Amino acid sequence: MRQELPYELDQRPIAAVVISSQLAYGSVGNNVIARLIERAGHRAVCVPTVVFSNLPHYPTLAGGPLLDSWLVGILDDLLARDVLRDASFVCVGYLAHAGQAQIVGEWFAKLRQTNPGVRLLVDPAMGDQDVGLYTSLEVVNGYIQHLLPLANALTPNNFELDLLTEGQTHTSVEEKARSLLTPDLEWVAVTSAAHHEANDSNVHTFVATREETFRVKTPFIESRAKGAGDFFVGTIVGALLSGSALTDAIAGAAGETATALAGQDPWFSPRTQAK
Repeated sequence: MRQELPYELDQRPIAAVVISSQLAYGSVGNNVIARLIERAGHRAVCVPTVVFSNLPHYPTLAGGPLLDSWLVGILDDLLARDVLRDASFVCVGYLAHAGQAQIVGEWFAKLRQTNPGVRLLVDPAMGDQDVGLYTSLEVVNGYIQHLLPLANALTPNNFELDLLTEGQTHTSVEEKARSLLTPDLEWVAVTSAAHHEANDSNVHTFVATREETFRVKTPFIESRAKGAGDFFVGTIVGALLSGSALTDAIAGAAGETATALAGQDPWFSPRTQAK
């Protein structure tokens, strides 16, 4: 037991910090990303940007955005306790307003001073092709201004990729994804990536790194379930923490996400629960 933390029952080092939405009931945001990191055998701590009773698709919804003072205080206390010295990832997902992007960005810059090896994965939860933009343009600009310059990895869907590259002359997914790469931003994985192959009903995940580009194809699964992107992120991070190569981690995460959408994941479906 660390002498300076005598009150903690869980003495494992923290491998990842997850900053996103948190629901009492629902498999999105912190609820699913952290769960999958823990399933891979690594400790994750959750910091909520919003706290809701359930998904907003239901007839009633309670809760709302975390107070800025609370978000700042929670993040700063993690630094003050010096419990992130071994953290490998910070994962940022849904943000309630643009100010949260600035808060998280400024905090991550401070964390990187004490833990220079920590990596920032940004999942810019801003919208999708079927529903359009479900946040404000100010939040879009918040991701671009405060988080992308610090990010090491990015996991937009095809709609979000267009938002992040708006105004550019690039037309293909590959060109758009590669345009985002920087000396710090090592890879971009575009979920539901656009493609032009005839009679191809698969879902494509397009990945761009400094060295290569590749696609992962998985079967299209008809589902109204939310949280597929969060499942994808949590599975990737869990695999990377376990030592998987990036190509294997992304291919595995895409396949496991399809399995979950099909109701066949042993942790997410009662039909496949092990006895």
